[in-house]
Amino acid sequence: MSSDRRPPISRRAFLGRAGAATGGALLGGELLGAVDARAAYARPSTPDAALRALVEGNRRYRRGRWERRDYSPVGERRAVAQKPFAAILACADSRVSPPLVFDVERGNLFAAHVAGNSIDTGTLGSLEYSIAVLGVHAIVVLGHSDCGAVKSAIEVAEGRKTYPASKYGSIGEVVAAVVPAIEGLAPPARTLEHSIVANARRQAALLAGSGPIILAAIAAGQLRVVAAVYEIASGIVKIV
Repeated sequence: MSSDRRPPISRRAFLGRAGAATGGALLGGELLGAVDARAAYARPSTPDAALRALVEGNRRYRRGRWERRDYSPVGERRAVAQKPFAAILACADSRVSPPLVFDVERGNLFAAHVAGNSIDTGTLGSLEYSIAVLGVHAIVVLGHSDCGAVKSAIEVAEGRKTYPASKYGSIGEVVAAVVPAIEGLAPPARTLEHSIVANARRQAALLAGSGPIILAAIAAGQLRVVAAVYEIASGIVKIV
């Protein structure tokens, strides 16, 4: 007699099957097989509530309980409106997907991506927009394990690598934004793990100290800026 018992589904396998089951297919302008609207949740109205929603979402993601929670009050009007509750400054690495990692529906997170999750005019202006116009209550500067930009910054800080523009274009400028975080560490502490944390913390500090929009929102108790690191292998996001 055959058994109905099946081995547990891994987080990766679960997410793959979930994507196949809920994604649907676009045919003739219609989305076939798409799920109905997700259950609505109250939009976090304070920085603590916003961060709590992110922490809880990451916990579901790690356990393979992917719900795609929707905290946005615009609901099915997301094609013409957005009201995210938090913003993420993430690396451009293809393995980092904030809505997946924090288990939320489209329209819940405002994300700016740049290699090394660093502050420049583009990322700063984007995040200022998320506060002044969209009213987010939390910004997470999200570093991640195995970050290539941080690896390159370590080599530059230690004099083992250069990125001349004639050969590397603007890559050197991206790496240069990370180098000060590495230089702030004593040479024995310049491991990749320590450097990733140091960079996330430095970029978060630069962001939190930026006026006039971010400083005012923090002072009014409407916003928190935190640094965190996403461990790709385990799926864990740790606030650092």
